[in-house]
Amino acid sequence: MVNIRDIAQMADVSLSTVSRVINKNKYVSEKTRNHVQSIIDETGYIKNGVAVKLSTGKSGVIGVQIPYNNTCYDQLIDSILLTAKEKCYQVQLLPTYYEQETENYYYAMLEQKVIDGLILTSRSDCTTDLDQMLLRGRVISTEKLENVGVPMIYADREQAYEKVFAHLFEQKAQDVVFIAKRSSEQSITTRNKIKAYEKYFGKAKENKNFFIGIDQYESGYSWALNQVKEQRIPAYIYVNGDNTAAGILQAFQENGWEHNKDFTLIGEGNLSYSRIFNFSTIDFASEEIGKECVEFLLSDKKTIKCGKEPTFILRK
Repeated sequence: MVNIRDIAQMADVSLSTVSRVINKNKYVSEKTRNHVQSIIDETGYIKNGVAVKLSTGKSGVIGVQIPYNNTCYDQLIDSILLTAKEKCYQVQLLPTYYEQETENYYYAMLEQKVIDGLILTSRSDCTTDLDQMLLRGRVISTEKLENVGVPMIYADREQAYEKVFAHLFEQKAQDVVFIAKRSSEQSITTRNKIKAYEKYFGKAKENKNFFIGIDQYESGYSWALNQVKEQRIPAYIYVNGDNTAAGILQAFQENGWEHNKDFTLIGEGNLSYSRIFNFSTIDFASEEIGKECVEFLLSDKKTIKCGKEPTFILRK
């Protein structure tokens, strides 16, 4: 098996030149790069990943902290994976289940350089000092944080909630409810939805105007069956995910209720569920955000704050 010294000898160049070609360093002429690369290709040389990591101080891995496996993150993660691959990086998914201890462990991975950067999606409502975490390594958030010192590229979800409830108000909608995963004490997202709801429809009461603990197809389906049992079918339901909305739709239809006649759904994510079942949804620009987060982590930029405008996709 050939090594880097063999490649250098065969190409009649220095070890440092071969190293620059292998690691895609820009300080090599195109002619020399092509010459060395042709020999690498002919010999089938495979670089020693451990040695490269030791020499560069880089792990070649980006961490993505997610709460748990949820289809609402699919577009974001797919975009991160594709962009990282194009940059010759690997991605490690880091589920937290909103446990602060687990989140702190991942922050330690960043500090110990097990990962070269960390993308935060949704965090627990904890007291972790984000300013101190920034000293550990490269971090960027895909949700809007109150700490403006943290780099972030995010969908302006507050704007989305405003669009949804303003639209329903203009339509003179009655009996509007919304679905959330976590309570207002645990989630700024839920707090913002309550705020937007109350702007147009008055005081929001749990288990009357909004329901928590519902996420994914199965729990949406179960919630809807319970509404059928209680003979309480809301006229308009704003759901925290297209897959959850699909579960609600399935349960209602199985019991003889017709979408856009007996009830109307609005989902989130612009996933295939909303297109197949033809209900309205919110596109949070997840693909664009994922791409730009990876590019930021691998750049020399010190910080960034960029809010993306969500698109309210109305389907009838």
